[in-house]
Amino acid sequence: MSKVFEKSIAEKPLQWLLVAGVVGTGAYFLVKKVAPNKTTKIIEGAETEVSEDNPFSYSAFMKQKIPVNTNMLTYNSAAQYAKKVYDSLNTYFFDDEDIIIGIFNSLSSKLKVAQVSEKFFVIYGKDILQYLKKGNKTFDWGSGGVSDETYKRILTIVDNKPKF
Repeated sequence: MSKVFEKSIAEKPLQWLLVAGVVGTGAYFLVKKVAPNKTTKIIEGAETEVSEDNPFSYSAFMKQKIPVNTNMLTYNSAAQYAKKVYDSLNTYFFDDEDIIIGIFNSLSSKLKVAQVSEKFFVIYGKDILQYLKKGNKTFDWGSGGVSDETYKRILTIVDNKPKF
């Protein structure tokens, strides 16, 4: 550092601290705007449209007005469903697609699907649709995730459910 610069910092430390704070804050907001966060990347990477009608885009779906007497899942039961989905694809060799189909069949509304999707993301940090497509195998023998037929069947099952 030059002596002039050192002398300036020594004489006006508060001004330099203010300048450093402004530059640091500006850099933070610039990076935050340019580099999207993990949630944004996952939502943008999901294969279905983000809308109030899509229970897999739980953040948009849950913003709508839910009727007063609607039967909802508790946090623990939604977490248990999410764990069952995760465990059925978190295997060494073979996935159990029947368990996943059974889970989505047992959920009585799109609202409950949204709750399970949200808990899945909160607990495992993954989008449930991407997880269904790619799985989480220790040894992947070229399959990874559910079959295309099962994936489409799950989407059809959910699409035919009532909203609430």
